[in-house]
Amino acid sequence: MVVDLNKFISPETKLHIGSNKWVEYKRNLKDKRDKKIVTITSKSCKKFLTDINSERILEVINEPTLDSIDLSFKKIFPIYKSLKNNGKDISIIALGGGSVIDTAKILSLMLGNEIGSSKYAIEKSKSSKLDEKIMIVCAPSTAGTGAETTPFSTIWDKKNGLKYSIITNKMNRTIILDPALSTSLPKEITISSGIDALCQILESTWSKKSDEYSIESASIAYGNLKNNFLKVLKEPNNEEYRLSMLVSSYLSGRSISISNTTLCHSISYPLTALLGVPHGLACGFTLIETIKFNSEFSDKLLTNTLTATGHNNSRELISEIESILKYSNINKYLINHKKNIQQNLDKVLPLTINRSRSTNNPRIAEFSDIISIINNSLDRIDDA
Repeated sequence: MVVDLNKFISPETKLHIGSNKWVEYKRNLKDKRDKKIVTITSKSCKKFLTDINSERILEVINEPTLDSIDLSFKKIFPIYKSLKNNGKDISIIALGGGSVIDTAKILSLMLGNEIGSSKYAIEKSKSSKLDEKIMIVCAPSTAGTGAETTPFSTIWDKKNGLKYSIITNKMNRTIILDPALSTSLPKEITISSGIDALCQILESTWSKKSDEYSIESASIAYGNLKNNFLKVLKEPNNEEYRLSMLVSSYLSGRSISISNTTLCHSISYPLTALLGVPHGLACGFTLIETIKFNSEFSDKLLTNTLTATGHNNSRELISEIESILKYSNINKYLINHKKNIQQNLDKVLPLTINRSRSTNNPRIAEFSDIISIINNSLDRIDDA
């Protein structure tokens, strides 16, 4: 599926899309020997970085936390300060999934604005406009969060089961969507990230903050994902399908940059932070029941969603989403977390209403509603 992304490119970013774009970037980088780079990546993506001369390589293992960000900052701030004192600029390469890219985005803000702690960065971004003064090269290896194009970055307080966002006022990024970076992605990560993109797409259409631009972006993303998600699971090495998923993820990121996410994401945060449920699976866990909740009395609240997905009513939409989730075999992975969720509902429930997300939902959910959504979602998990 050919998609014209020109309308959906932020003026503060440069987008390079297609096979071999990462190789081209590295080739051009070799001609700029004075360019100083810090690289942030994951263990599985280090193989793509062997011919890049970095001042420091940081390996991200899990989602960015208050502690991991502070530790990473301490490692690279002396490098940044030394280069700056000698009149040299630095850029950050972020090659990996959403956690890698979010880590790079947070560190770019902290370094460029000389903010020494992640907690202070969270507070500062609430009250001040923080620009990305250090350029980030975002090369996603997963197709899920669209983190490469969103202004916000997720940071976790896993001790207390909380999720925070650090927000960029002005981005400074080069984005490379190259399918060769994702062909070796494990199936579970492909599934989890694809479901995350699906949730972002749908939530952005029914969000109270949605507008014409976000709905159009989501509509294209949905059609693209629907046509390619199942194909990429059958043929994981097919670069055409992988690129289509990267495009869907990118567009889902453009959509939620305007609309933000809603109830599925709000419920997912403590499931990930406290119980370790992978983010995409945690969002997809309640997707069907959230659609049912939003359309319980009328399809009116899902008018934009039905338009964007090409359906006449919520029953058609639910049927299609059930089919996608069934084929992705989401229950195979959720079953491993079912008992843990059931046993820890008392810890999870107080944290499921994230005011910056749940209030975007078109229908206000009370705790009793969330209990029903979670219990009904648990019932959907096949124990067989």
